[in-house]
Amino acid sequence: MQCPRCQQKVVLHINQCPNCQQTLKPLILSQQIALSTQQRQALLNKILLPSSGLLAVVGLIAILSVAIKPVPVWTWLAVGLMIAATSFYLFRLARDWMSGHVQLQIDQLELLQTSTDRTGKHFYGTFGTIGKQQLQASHYERAIEGNYYLVTYSPQSKIVWELALVTREPA
Repeated sequence: MQCPRCQQKVVLHINQCPNCQQTLKPLILSQQIALSTQQRQALLNKILLPSSGLLAVVGLIAILSVAIKPVPVWTWLAVGLMIAATSFYLFRLARDWMSGHVQLQIDQLELLQTSTDRTGKHFYGTFGTIGKQQLQASHYERAIEGNYYLVTYSPQSKIVWELALVTREPA
């Protein structure tokens, strides 16, 4: 962060510029707020879609086990692995949804990353304190490595809901 008067670098937790003695507005570095209605609905949608797909796979396997008496062991292992992986993902989403809170944190963006798989392109940002988080495409496009941001995120599922550039202002 920089002092608005002399452009000297000022550490986040200091409220006075060491160079020009300008008093700066204090920053709240971390805070919890309630999930908005849109955030609750988005988390619920992310929970319901994989849950219904998992239920469909389990139902299909149950039907096949009745139709084909000796179901191969590898089928049960594959289903068990799929259930375990999906359950882990769903558990993290459900914890954020049930907590009813998101975290606000001022943090420095250290690294921007993308990855592509069969479901599409995914965007990530690695922050100094909160670590690697999943970004929306609009956040990724306007984010700049090295800048400080007010990050609104879900701590368990690591989803960034809002990303706002932070600047220091005189008190």
